[in-house]
Amino acid sequence: MSIFKQITRLAQHSAIYAISNAFQKLSGLILLPVYTNLNYIPSRSEFGDYVMIFTFIAFMYFVYSYGMDSAMLRYFFLGKRDRKIVFSSTFFILLSTSVLTTLMIVVFSPQLGEVLLKSPTYAPYVRLAGLILFFDALGNLPYLILRAEEKSIQFTLFKLFRFLLELGLNVFFVVVLRKGVMGILYTSLTASIINLLVMLPIAFRYFTLRVDFSLAREMLAFGLPFLPHGIAYTTIEMVDRFIVPAVLGKDALGLYGASYKFGAILLLLVNAFRNAWQPFFLNIAEQANAKEIYSRVLTYFVVASGVIVLLATFFIRDILTFHFFDSFYLLGKEYWSGISIIPIILLSYCFYGIYVILTPGFYITGRSKYMIVFTGSGAAINILVNLILLPVMYIYGAAMATLLSYATMAITIYLISQRIYPIPIEGMRILKMGLLIFGFMGVYYLWDWSFLLRVGFSILSILLSYFWVLNSRERLVLKQQLSRLYS
Repeated sequence: MSIFKQITRLAQHSAIYAISNAFQKLSGLILLPVYTNLNYIPSRSEFGDYVMIFTFIAFMYFVYSYGMDSAMLRYFFLGKRDRKIVFSSTFFILLSTSVLTTLMIVVFSPQLGEVLLKSPTYAPYVRLAGLILFFDALGNLPYLILRAEEKSIQFTLFKLFRFLLELGLNVFFVVVLRKGVMGILYTSLTASIINLLVMLPIAFRYFTLRVDFSLAREMLAFGLPFLPHGIAYTTIEMVDRFIVPAVLGKDALGLYGASYKFGAILLLLVNAFRNAWQPFFLNIAEQANAKEIYSRVLTYFVVASGVIVLLATFFIRDILTFHFFDSFYLLGKEYWSGISIIPIILLSYCFYGIYVILTPGFYITGRSKYMIVFTGSGAAINILVNLILLPVMYIYGAAMATLLSYATMAITIYLISQRIYPIPIEGMRILKMGLLIFGFMGVYYLWDWSFLLRVGFSILSILLSYFWVLNSRERLVLKQQLSRLYS
């Protein structure tokens, strides 16, 4: 199979996963006009409570999984073991640790409420968060099976079901019953339980009562280094939610968190790509041209994500401040002052995507212990820059901290991966695209452009990406793919 055909297959799976990831997060974006409407969540400070408790959930997810999801995927492909034994060993290990962790969260919920939200009266929030984490940790395993089997369409259909379920439950608990942040938590818990029940038939295909303890030790040896790596990554992604209210107050956290949600749209696409990327690079790892394919994927990702970042930079304010049907805005007026951080957050996830693409060598060689170096350095940069810039640049300091931390991750993984598992990077083409991205974004932030001028520059950026960065063979393949799409 040619390089272009294999990358096309990767792109097709990524596109399908993009739809499923959009379902996963879209309910939050669709309901953001509700969440930022003071009739339902009465203040930006209370919206900050919502941001904080879901930050805790995101942080603890890595503690619940502690790399066993990555280990399960690796041993599905490279471990030469019975897949039923791999799945069942993973299930029983995660079940036992999830029970213990959830019990600890419930017991210490008043203390955690004090730490997270400055009052033990928030203990019910924390208890619900622990239950959500328990059911999600187990409910994620059937999704891993679908990824391993490259059943991206079935994966997406289940995500669509959960999206519709969460959307309906949000309307019921938040809009109808007016339960506020507690209603959002009720929604997530109910959806997690139903999701697990619906996914059980997939899990039963690989379920057996046997646990291979020698395999479990191997998987833990591979997976456990992902725990500090995951905690460090979550620190990069979430530590600003702790520092911003400490330095600027919960009102600023609400402002920052609302705009960040739109900046995280590119994260949805990167995670969709990641869902397809891991099975893909493990499947082709033994091909003679595997490294060449990895390199080409990196180039195409930089081009595609760069165009997305530029288009969003040019038009995101127009979209969020447009008065739809003369009745609502996608982002409440009280939150408009934070819109300018969104392009910075988008660019941050472009660097995160580069980091994801450079991970194959560490899976293939089994050197997962190095992962903490990349996320650890990024986390340290994030904390340091937040502390320095927040008092000076307000929430823009937190956005710059996110950008610099992901750039640090991309640079450090490149330097080390080229020693362990060198990939022939197409440096000149990536440099060209980088010049386009930083050049257009720099000019955008320095001058106030009219709408027509932004339309002109968006067209120019696409044309330069197409004719300056892509070669004639790639332009031909792209034309063929587009003609098939519209035929």
